[in-house]
Amino acid sequence: MAPIELKLYEGPDSISEGLEQICKYIERCKCDEGWLVVFNRDVKKGWDEKIYMREETVKGKKVTVVGC
Repeated sequence: MAPIELKLYEGPDSISEGLEQICKYIERCKCDEGWLVVFNRDVKKGWDEKIYMREETVKGKKVTVVGC
């Protein structure tokens, strides 16, 4: 089981803060990976900008970052 962190996008710091949080949860759960889901409610941005999936390695842990 992998932990999931949900964030509202409020600027670039939202993602870095979310990555820090999910890493703490991953360590607490003794997992090797986790998920960060970032919701962007900016009506000026199109779905092509909002929807993405990428993998990052933070502190040796795999984090799948999903934008929506």
